Amino acid sequence: MSGPTGATGEDFEPSSTTRDVLAWAHAAGAATLAEALDLLDLLAVSNDVPEVLGESGDLDQVRDELEDGIELVGGDRDILDLR
Repeated sequence: MSGPTGATGEDFEPSSTTRDVLAWAHAAGAATLAEALDLLDLLAVSNDVPEVLGESGDLDQVRDELEDGIELVGGDRDILDLR
């Protein structure tokens, strides 16, 4: 993830695993970064974890990355802008 350079979507560059989670969250009805973060608990107890995170993905790292993204670009950022 790159460092902050302003208040645009380019500040937050999600990893490929986080982009996969954003795609999953969007399919589950999330429209914003904050909504995607809220859905992580649902993902954690679902059967989708291996499909979404793959073998090397870590849910806690995705959570940290989304929290950092919310700090950088705001929770109301449209996740389609970040995938």
